[in-house]
Amino acid sequence: MKGLLLKDFYLMIRYCRSFLLVSAVFIGLFVVEPSNFFFLLMLCIMLGMLPTTLLSYDEREQWNVYSQVFPISKAQYISVKYLIGLLCSVLVVVVVAAICLVRFRAAVLIPLLCISLVCSLIPAALLLPLSFRFGTEKARYLYFVFMSLAAFVGAFLITGGEGITGGSAHISVALTWTLPLLCAGAAVVYGLSWLLSIAWYQRREP
Repeated sequence: MKGLLLKDFYLMIRYCRSFLLVSAVFIGLFVVEPSNFFFLLMLCIMLGMLPTTLLSYDEREQWNVYSQVFPISKAQYISVKYLIGLLCSVLVVVVVAAICLVRFRAAVLIPLLCISLVCSLIPAALLLPLSFRFGTEKARYLYFVFMSLAAFVGAFLITGGEGITGGSAHISVALTWTLPLLCAGAAVVYGLSWLLSIAWYQRREP
């Protein structure tokens, strides 16, 4: 497992520099203009798609086939991608928490962290099972779906961003309870996606 994580880390350094640079740009834009939640949303979605991006590089280099000569099970190979997704989600939460403590009031910390966690977990939870089952080429059309969804949700957040970041008066009790429940639901979906990917990849022919 450590070797697989190290391999993906080197893969990110070698091939995903522009990907990580764009993520850093979105962080900077969100710091400069915190009322525009579209930057935060795009950051979450991009990092949420990083495991699928790494998987596509594995398939392009045929590493997923070559790895079968090593004492690595398919469950371990899949688990590494999901662990990377979790690490990306933790990174997003840490960054958003730091920005919230500097730019926002404490009342908006939990809602923003919940939104960030959900938006970073869901892309991987939906894309990885299909990628492991059918391959990243057949699953890539979902990228367009996510981008369309991001634009729609981003527009909603942008219109309501000033009310949320301006104070807690516009944060209703229902929203305060709904977001943590949505966050817990995203975690459950992520876990089920993990198990589904293992089950599907076990049946997939090399």
